[in-house]
Amino acid sequence: MDQNMNQHASEDTPESSHRSLNPLWVAAVLFLCVVAVAVGFIVQQQKVASQLSAHNEELSASLTQTRGQVQTLSSELNTLQMQQAAREKAAEQARRSAELRRELGRHQAGARKVVNKDDPRWKEVQAELAAHQKAIASTQDDIAKTRSDLQGNLDSTRTELNGSIAKTHAELVELEKKGERSYFEFDVTKANRFQRVGPIGVSLRKTNTKHQFCDLHVIVNDRELVKKHINVYEPVIFYTEQTGQPMQLVVNSISKNRMHGYVSAPKFQGSRMSASNASESPMATASSASAPVQQPASVELRQLAAGANSQ
Repeated sequence: MDQNMNQHASEDTPESSHRSLNPLWVAAVLFLCVVAVAVGFIVQQQKVASQLSAHNEELSASLTQTRGQVQTLSSELNTLQMQQAAREKAAEQARRSAELRRELGRHQAGARKVVNKDDPRWKEVQAELAAHQKAIASTQDDIAKTRSDLQGNLDSTRTELNGSIAKTHAELVELEKKGERSYFEFDVTKANRFQRVGPIGVSLRKTNTKHQFCDLHVIVNDRELVKKHINVYEPVIFYTEQTGQPMQLVVNSISKNRMHGYVSAPKFQGSRMSASNASESPMATASSASAPVQQPASVELRQLAAGANSQ
């Protein structure tokens, strides 16, 4: 009996083990199927993506080409529009010029028809025009003559002053002996204050011994003037309201922070000159009488010099 039971047990064991293995095989097969389907799907998606990417690149290239063509067409269109506008403008100008020429021709033709040279009024107009032209020519001649006279007087004054420059003390003494002008010799050092030299005040601000020039500040007619780059023997001319004749400043020598020279001034004052000129021209007497009385330059000169010293 035991032998039969063992034999029966041995017969049931393979069936139970076969039944237990079937679900595992089914699961494995299902998993492999799922994996195969997933791999196929991924491969298919990659192919689709690559196709889409290639298609997008083709579209981008086509769009870029289209944009270039559009820009080219736009530039050509702008050029054509500009050319058309230029042609229209030229045509408009030509039309206006033609209209003006026609209008001018009509006016000239009308004027030729209206004006009659035998008309007395036309002769009067011609006579008046001739008289005006003669008056204009006479006025121009008077202006040219006056300008020539003034230029001659100015040239003679400059020649006279330039010819009477003293380069040494001995020459200055010879000029002073003539008695025509007053001479004030000076020796000025570089400073901001003013030194009284005859009717003016002089302040030396800069010297250049190499090129022999200097810079000055001068008080004339109660005004401070700046004179730069004055060379040796170069006359500096001032016209004052009191005398009416020019004063002259000449630098004879320039050294370091020092200069030497003289000031030449007329001896006669404005009142005496006006009195002498009154007998020659009544108009000069009237102008001198109507001129305002000026304050003497020496008073203001002393005030400016005092102000400069206080600074």
